Amino acid sequence: FLESIGSIVEALNKINSGGEVSANPTSRATSATTSEFAGAIGHKFPPLYSSYAELDTIMYALGVGASIKEPKDMKFIYEGSSDFSCLPTFGVILAQKSIMNGGLAEIPGLSINLAKILHGEQYLELYKPIPRAGKLRCETMVADILDKGSGLVILVDVYTYSGEELICYNQFSIFVVGSGGSGGKRTSDKAKAAVAIPNRPPDAVLTDTTSLNQAALYRLSGDWNPLHIDPNFASLAGFDKPILHGLCTFGFSARHVLQQFADNDVSRFKAIKVRFAKPVYPGQTLQTEMWKEGNRIHFQTKVQETGGIVISNAYVDLVPASAISAKTPSEGAGLQSTLVFEEIGRRLQGIGQEVVKKVHAVFEWHITKGENTAAKWTIDLKTGSGKVYQGPAKGSADVTITLSDEDFMEVVLGKLDPQKAVFSGRLKARGNILLSQKLQMILKDYAKL
Repeated sequence: FLESIGSIVEALNKINSGGEVSANPTSRATSATTSEFAGAIGHKFPPLYSSYAELDTIMYALGVGASIKEPKDMKFIYEGSSDFSCLPTFGVILAQKSIMNGGLAEIPGLSINLAKILHGEQYLELYKPIPRAGKLRCETMVADILDKGSGLVILVDVYTYSGEELICYNQFSIFVVGSGGSGGKRTSDKAKAAVAIPNRPPDAVLTDTTSLNQAALYRLSGDWNPLHIDPNFASLAGFDKPILHGLCTFGFSARHVLQQFADNDVSRFKAIKVRFAKPVYPGQTLQTEMWKEGNRIHFQTKVQETGGIVISNAYVDLVPASAISAKTPSEGAGLQSTLVFEEIGRRLQGIGQEVVKKVHAVFEWHITKGENTAAKWTIDLKTGSGKVYQGPAKGSADVTITLSDEDFMEVVLGKLDPQKAVFSGRLKARGNILLSQKLQMILKDYAKL
């Protein structure tokens, strides 16, 4: 999106000068000197508050190529999925708003020519899975400024919070062309370094052909730059046609790694670092080549039709699967619904066979707390005398029901009508929903909760 800002300004310069760039070729992209960087480093942007809903996370997932063609993608594009989740890279959408609000132009000691900025690299780290919906706060600051000779690199850190809880951290590496050479430092211990790929054939390769509408769809997540949709504007910016957003390619690549090495389990996604190398045109095929080294997945992304590398020196860090499994025993602790499911299990011991004859179905429950799934329970009323156990269904569930711990208790106590809860979005169900009516009747008649 940063190269987009530069392209807009460059295009406007051309329009104003009748097709010729009017900038003085000897002018610098920023008027800062080394001594003035001290005032810029540590500068904080105004806090940014923003809200998002399930619609926004679904729109983003579609924008980075999630599709019904891949059954495992349903968890990202259908809010009724039992394990509905937000793609980890949605974290950049939350963070980039704080930079796009004009903060770059207000950094003290720097007078940046927006026509000369490029998005060089991106780092994203998650401290917990991003909630499926919520209201977040972004705290943004200039972490450091580096002099690369041919230009400056401005490191911008963005911390995203839900209340006081840190959700994710982004570092944007912004390259300001033509502004270096004043003797500033070239490296920083605050920079998240890109890492070269291993010198061997990749362990896995995944491809996705982007749609001709890919940029038109991705821009709905907040980057409205006409460079990505208007052919005339793209031409003025020096491109044959509109280009795909770099962060869209970033999202495709991260999704490939998550699919290949983490079975789309968002709780295993820890961090990602990429370097942007070349633009992509909508309709081209993205090829992600991946190398596994422990819990780090190195990757690079190419345009299959040309062989050109568009993302280089990249990696994704994953949380070990064993670390995720270790958290499972405490699932459901402190939830009121846990007591109810345990009581249902006890009641079934005496009446289970009769209930199974009447219902003959398996129900999987996803109990949420604060927009995240806090526990999963299964009520198996299909075989034997029935059983209740914590965790997803061991076979396939006939009905999957998602609702909050609080709403579950209101349904059980008769204070919330399940049908009204469905219409209001407080209860989500998929599968043979008519069977839910049987369950409601049986629980009312036999459980006496």
